[in-house]
Amino acid sequence: MFSKYTAIYQKANARETVPDGPFVRQLSDIPVADLDVGVFFKGKRDKVAKQVYIGRPIPEAVSKREGFLEADDVTYLCRDIFCEVQGLQYLRLAISAGSLLDTTESRTNFLKKCQRIIDTFVRKARNIMQLGLFSPFRMDLRITTLGSFLEETLKLDDVGVEAASIPFNVAGPKYVTMSNNDIMVIGDEPRVGHGVFHLVGGIGYTFDKSIGAVQEERLFRTTTDLASLGITEVYVDSMLSNITSDFQNNVHSVVYSDIWRKSEVKPKAVNFGDDLLIRANPSSDMWSGVFEVYLKQPKA
Repeated sequence: MFSKYTAIYQKANARETVPDGPFVRQLSDIPVADLDVGVFFKGKRDKVAKQVYIGRPIPEAVSKREGFLEADDVTYLCRDIFCEVQGLQYLRLAISAGSLLDTTESRTNFLKKCQRIIDTFVRKARNIMQLGLFSPFRMDLRITTLGSFLEETLKLDDVGVEAASIPFNVAGPKYVTMSNNDIMVIGDEPRVGHGVFHLVGGIGYTFDKSIGAVQEERLFRTTTDLASLGITEVYVDSMLSNITSDFQNNVHSVVYSDIWRKSEVKPKAVNFGDDLLIRANPSSDMWSGVFEVYLKQPKA
């Protein structure tokens, strides 16, 4: 089994965009420069907006107003893209300057950058709308939290929710993408970092069925040179050390948690720290298999 995966990963060169879907895939080409961008989706029945962000997340309070804003010593621009369409109260773009802009020149430069982002965003949104499909914009239906999933979807009581949350709280992932393309955020706020991930290899494993301990753990690497993206061997090693130090609790227990036995959907990938994505190969099971490893380009 391990020799088979070694051959598979040696020449691999794959990209995975998260969150999945035709709309959010368009976001990978937005000219964000050094700005933080948040896309807010608020369904008419939702109490809070769901967010897909590039860079750092935008405070949810900022998204409740449109226009040129200043809050917490930061300058923002918020602009509605859609309003009151097919169950969506609004789809709003929020852009952060990262600091408070107190000169006319700095504000003008910020607005020019924002306009380029908005123009590109609207053009790409138009491309999707020409297909006659509005569903790709309904990310408010795709993003949930661990608590909501356990309480509302699986109908667990308070004790069941607390017990089911343990492996996720121990491992501390950011989110889990599921087989129906829903995204389950582990924290309390329904927001997901957007990113393009590159396949760097896989972690092979076998478990002893009597004690559940890891018996064998092997790392398969691709031969694709990603150094131009900053994904060097040192970077890969440093990212992997976060999960391989306690492989069973950090990854395995999340992918094969008992909650998936009660759920119609299954985990497809688990994200750690925004930059590391672990996806179970379809042929893998609880006792043996390979977790594919994807990394984002490191921040400058």
